[in-house]
Amino acid sequence: MGSGKSTLGPALARALGRRFVDADREIEREAGVSVSELFAREGEAGFRARERAALDALAGSGAVVALGGGAVAQAGAAERLAAQGTVVYLRARLETLVMRLGNASSRPLLAGLDAKGRRARLEALLAERKPAYETARITIDTDDLIVPGLVAELAPRIRAEEALAPSGPRRVEVALGDRSYGVEIASGSLTSLGNAVAQVVRARQAVLVTVPPVGRRYAAKALRSLRGAGFAVARIDVPDGDASKNLRQVARIYERLLARGADRDSVLVALGGGMTGDLTGFAAATFLRGIPFVQVPTSLLAMVDASVGGKTGVNLPEGKNLVGAFHQPRLVWIDLDTLRSLPARERAAGFAEVIKKAAIWDADLFATLERDADALQALEPGPLAAVVERAVCIKAEVVSRDERENDLRMLLNFGHTLGHAIEALLRYRGLLHGEAVAIGMVFAARRSEALGHAPAGTADRLEALCRRFGLPTEIPQFPRSAYLAALRVDKKTRDARIRFVVLEGIGCARTVPLRAEELAAALPAGGRKATKKRARRR
Repeated sequence: MGSGKSTLGPALARALGRRFVDADREIEREAGVSVSELFAREGEAGFRARERAALDALAGSGAVVALGGGAVAQAGAAERLAAQGTVVYLRARLETLVMRLGNASSRPLLAGLDAKGRRARLEALLAERKPAYETARITIDTDDLIVPGLVAELAPRIRAEEALAPSGPRRVEVALGDRSYGVEIASGSLTSLGNAVAQVVRARQAVLVTVPPVGRRYAAKALRSLRGAGFAVARIDVPDGDASKNLRQVARIYERLLARGADRDSVLVALGGGMTGDLTGFAAATFLRGIPFVQVPTSLLAMVDASVGGKTGVNLPEGKNLVGAFHQPRLVWIDLDTLRSLPARERAAGFAEVIKKAAIWDADLFATLERDADALQALEPGPLAAVVERAVCIKAEVVSRDERENDLRMLLNFGHTLGHAIEALLRYRGLLHGEAVAIGMVFAARRSEALGHAPAGTADRLEALCRRFGLPTEIPQFPRSAYLAALRVDKKTRDARIRFVVLEGIGCARTVPLRAEELAAALPAGGRKATKKRARRR
């Protein structure tokens, strides 16, 4: 206490492009009373129990977290914290702390003591906690609390630490009561898949569903791990590409499962991108009225979006994801090393979904993407792990609060209204999903400004970020009539109006009801028939 966490923490968070969280304030918010009242009501032991729960909840948040002075001194806390991020010890001399804390009337551990007693108590606490404090990766003296200078020293050191130690496992919990599950993020973890699946699913058989390009690289490793954990294993390949996400391929999966004698004692494992996860999840949701499945995403888009949340489904010729079910996975297992074999274009398409989450939810994440775009595209481990984790946290938070897309979860459709229409008109060829979403996001941001919801410059900033990640932003030239027909089958339509997601600024969004005709009228004129035919042939 008194070391400068509350002063330095927010400034450091801004420099790193992250949220700032004060653990004590989180505990107070959860309990509905102050820390002092908690100490009076539950004693220090009760407060420490709440503190441990808060730390577990904050793990994986991607934030700069100010910890109470006793948090790191709890049994096992130093090890847990070191595994969850970079720990910084703000060190100050006893005399500095005494001066800063004054009479410390709001500090439960110093309450009721006179000046001499407070000094003695602080001295004892420092001596007691010193071994725990000195386990921190970075120590910095804060006696001269000149914030800009300390931030300038700390920020690059933290980035360097994260770059050197990126592979520690990170876990994000999707809180859905008895259907809750973990999203495990690590590097080089595919060999541990089998044991992880065995811990969350009681099954005798594991059937891996993948596409040939992914299967050639990773299926053998995944199957070996599953077999080593005691599962009988089988593999089903489906053709690559979003055009394969259809009912015909679902029927093929059913047939293969029946041929393998699959029953409710079986688990499906989706190894691949978003298409593989959606298709496998829908098969799992409907085969024998539902069997368990596990997501093992190998594309960035699937890692940060499609694999989390339980949305499964297939396309119809008339539109995207028009047949589907909500069916939560038992586990999402992310091995970041699989991204290294991903083509650069597909990586960029994945970052479209990260940009989307930042645009609707987290201005700090948006600033991080602007600052670290080059490092992220190069898959630098530290920045990549932190950004993937934060994107997953956003998706998990939204899903936990609105599993079935009644309200809040609709925000995740930002950019998808036009994006899905473009994909349908192209017959799901020639443009990746993330590329279509990028085009849709820029259009939606410009509509947000035109309708008076977002300040001027919002769309330009979003478009500039999309372009930095190599994403297209120009709307394909189809006749407005073709766009109108595609927009009319949008699955978010209620009472003949689309729940269109608009920005109120970077990091904030909401839905507004708009007719398909209003959106189509805002599209650029063009789209000769020849253009349309060429697009269909691709």
